[in-house]
Amino acid sequence: MIRIAICEDEPILLNQLADTVKMILDKHSLSHTIDLFTNGGALLVREAFDLLLLDIAMEPLSGMDLARKLRTRGDDSKIIFITAHQQYAIDAYDVQASHYLVKPVDIPKLEAVLLKLCSSLKLQHKCAIAIRQGTAVRRIPFDQVFYLEVINRKIHLHTENESLPFYGKLEELEPSLPETFFRCHRSYIVNFDHVQRYDKKDVWLNNMERIPLSKRRYQAFGLEFMGYLKESGDVF
Repeated sequence: MIRIAICEDEPILLNQLADTVKMILDKHSLSHTIDLFTNGGALLVREAFDLLLLDIAMEPLSGMDLARKLRTRGDDSKIIFITAHQQYAIDAYDVQASHYLVKPVDIPKLEAVLLKLCSSLKLQHKCAIAIRQGTAVRRIPFDQVFYLEVINRKIHLHTENESLPFYGKLEELEPSLPETFFRCHRSYIVNFDHVQRYDKKDVWLNNMERIPLSKRRYQAFGLEFMGYLKESGDVF
């Protein structure tokens, strides 16, 4: 499911654009939701979307200023600017906009842009874990995750350089993780990609952190890790 928001301060143009986007995505059987906004302030207080279509010339908050605020809070949504003003094209790079379309929008061009971005988003969803931090959603590629740990009813996602807390339960998250992840303890899930060695009590990661390995999961861990090593070509 791709979550889309369209922000345009002219209601007629807003509905026309929404109808066009829906027609394109329905044509290609892409599952989606579309939320409509007539001002940037209303969108800013909502949780993050996957894809934003923003008019630039809006009041009191322009589409460009809205995009800057979203980026500042950590929002990594794909952004398409749709505007009659070509002079803002260079500014669009400052907020990592994916595309910049000039009104009146060329429908075949919009279709090509939407399909490209939807394909990219679907790939991101498969290859990353999405965590919610406030109203923003951040995606961390699976291969960057060293381990997941439960502390005080929050999950902490650990990468090489940071620890990111978010609300959730390992039981609910575990089925969505790729096979390289293994629950070695009731409070820990480790990524085999970063495991250096293990014994009957602990798992050592390649950043030298030590993760507990429960006694009842030790045998299963060994079998799964050996299978991982064979699959990756590290043992023969």
